[in-house]
Amino acid sequence: MCKLTLTAGLCLIIASLASSSRLVCYYNSLAEDRAAYGKVTVSDIDPNQCTHLIYAFSDINNNELVNSTASSIDYQSFNRLKTRNPQLKTLLAVGGLTFNIQKFSTMVAEQQNRTIFIQSAITLLREYGFDGLNLDWRYPGGPGSKPQDNQRFTQLCTELKEAFVAEGTASNRDRLIITASVSAERATIDASYEVAQIATQLDFINVLTFDFHGPWENVTGHHSPLYQGSKDTGNKSYFNTDFAMRYWRDQGAPTQKLNLGLAAYGRAFDLSTNSSDVGAPANGPGEEGCYTGEEGFWSTYETCLYIEGVPTQLIPDQKVPYATTDNQWVGFDNIDSLDTKVSYLKTNNFGGAFVWSLDLDDTSGQFCKIGNNPFISHLHTLLPYHPYHNSPYHTYHNSPYHNYNSTYYNYPHHNYNSTYYNNSPYHNHNSYHNYNSTYYNYNSPYHNSTYYNYNSPYHTYHNYHNSPYHNHNSYHNYNSTYYNSPYHNYHNSPYHNSTYYNYNSPYNYNSTYYNYPTIPTTTPPTTLTTTPPTTTTTPPTTTTLPTTTTTPITTTTPPTTTTPPLPQLPYHNSTYYNYTSPYHNSPYHNSTYYNYNSPYHNSTYYNYNSPYNYNSTYYN
Repeated sequence: MCKLTLTAGLCLIIASLASSSRLVCYYNSLAEDRAAYGKVTVSDIDPNQCTHLIYAFSDINNNELVNSTASSIDYQSFNRLKTRNPQLKTLLAVGGLTFNIQKFSTMVAEQQNRTIFIQSAITLLREYGFDGLNLDWRYPGGPGSKPQDNQRFTQLCTELKEAFVAEGTASNRDRLIITASVSAERATIDASYEVAQIATQLDFINVLTFDFHGPWENVTGHHSPLYQGSKDTGNKSYFNTDFAMRYWRDQGAPTQKLNLGLAAYGRAFDLSTNSSDVGAPANGPGEEGCYTGEEGFWSTYETCLYIEGVPTQLIPDQKVPYATTDNQWVGFDNIDSLDTKVSYLKTNNFGGAFVWSLDLDDTSGQFCKIGNNPFISHLHTLLPYHPYHNSPYHTYHNSPYHNYNSTYYNYPHHNYNSTYYNNSPYHNHNSYHNYNSTYYNYNSPYHNSTYYNYNSPYHTYHNYHNSPYHNHNSYHNYNSTYYNSPYHNYHNSPYHNSTYYNYNSPYNYNSTYYNYPTIPTTTPPTTLTTTPPTTTTTPPTTTTLPTTTTTPITTTTPPTTTTPPLPQLPYHNSTYYNYTSPYHNSPYHNSTYYNYNSPYHNSTYYNYNSPYNYNSTYYN
């Protein structure tokens, strides 16, 4: 019991450490090709800001996971970042917004194809030192794929997990991590994912809570609002971060596996009228970013450049900012909105956040003028990092062994409500743990052995009470935290003060129901020689023992007690309960081992006057 209590306590400690502190950062390898200040290489990455770095992207060729535009040198330099932060985990992403999803659809269609992909993934990840894989399929079962691809995606996740576990065990290495980036839109979630099933297999899930709105629409709107807007109706009421995160949770994904998506960029609109409010008429995307080169897409540093000196407006109900400059309207995240979103994910116990992407931050600090990497650096301060998260064996999120949502943790043998725990022969109170069972019964050979015998050195004062396992100052101490908890405390526990257990209850051993009515009895004097004085007890009559002294007692005669007759009760006159019945006069109760006058109870160790006795100097 104590072991279970300690294990549960450890799990709670790990869970509290793990809560809302994962910061996953993507690196878009295409940033190497940007011009001038937009160029960001692997060497520009600060490895001490994020808990996980994801390299985007690799490719699929003939059902195999292969390099994309990156060279092997790029992969190697990316993973060498771990030499500067040994706790860092690196993953390789496959897919993305512009990926040919037909490659995914073909790969998952057949068992043989999936096996080829999985084995090639293990080979590639191990070759370059990645710690795991990120699946960024947009979207299984969606446009361009087959309707059954959502089920096949579940099969892929399951088979990847099984293969990663087997490979880690065979190679005696940390298991490879398996993750996915998923849609935040309700209709796509319903069509593309078997949420509860994939959540069991994935170590964490990146929910793409951005691009809810954009210049593909004819009115302005923030692309990553935290909450529903006052003007959002119909399906648009689902287009917000809060709804998406709660929907994934409600469909069966554990909150601690869900990462809230944060975009290190803004979406810009070209205003078509003088109105500049949320929902103002727009005429397509805004200007292209001068370094990223995409219309209506402004990186963090480009946003700082374009709105310099322009006041920022807050959208009150959605808790996000926007700004206008000339005829350009841009919605983005700043320090204040990041504070609000991180507070939200902590309040709701989500596992953490992920950022697309670190190369869109102001890496040099010259544009926003608030230091290098202001977007991710601020998140780093808001999401304190704990090394427990990164080990697949100790992390609350990534480990199949410690994750409370994993197959291993929810296996029926571990579930206290399961058949195995309550009714099985392993945990049943009528079996091995039953005090009446052969294993537990004090008359069984298991408890009459040297180890259990109260006369053995293992149960003497010096060993039994002073050992760390039985020490009265340890976990069994009635004054300790463990003993005084509501569940263990004899006096304070709601379980022990109930009607059935309460010493004032009619069912208690002192009650009318429990106490056998006394028949007039006269206790004859008993002569004792170096043995404890004899007490004759006929419930509820008790003969009090005489006070011991430091002088050995040679002869003690207790006083004679006469109890007046009481009415008989049917509960105690039955054959089974009556102490005069053959059941209570059986050889088991009159045997040498049971008789309190037997040599076993009159021995030096058991003797009331013995120095080893609980009233003696040695015991007290």
